[in-house]
Amino acid sequence: MSFAIPRPALLLGLAGLLPFLYAALAGQEPRLEIDLAPALLVAEVYGLVIFAYMSGVFWGFAVAGKKTAGDAGWRWLGLAVAPAVVMVLALVVEPGRQADLLLVGFPALLPIDFLFQRAGLAPRWWLALRLLLTAVVVSCLWIAVSGAGEAL
Repeated sequence: MSFAIPRPALLLGLAGLLPFLYAALAGQEPRLEIDLAPALLVAEVYGLVIFAYMSGVFWGFAVAGKKTAGDAGWRWLGLAVAPAVVMVLALVVEPGRQADLLLVGFPALLPIDFLFQRAGLAPRWWLALRLLLTAVVVSCLWIAVSGAGEAL
């Protein structure tokens, strides 16, 4: 088996970074910001969507790997729903502060990614993709937050 990230997964993953890249660029250069899409708001809303999406990915790994029976089911499915629970909690945080939660949350998903991969539930290339995407997402969020000032 190869650790190489399949081209479709890599390209779609990179395309999924576009809203984060927009938020980082527009957060630093207000002339690039679209009136209907404030940079920090885009980063937060899209970030929360992707964060919840990760629950679905983890759920798929657990179910496809048939690790849902008995005590193991509680562990794997519990890990799978954790990002969705955090996302719901993030909804009660005031806008402008959700990005701070995402800055901590995205790196916090990596140990879950690692556990799924180590258990053979995620593809061998999964962690390489997640490390790449997480590094870009966190960098973009950091830049968007630092450039947002009092925008919201």
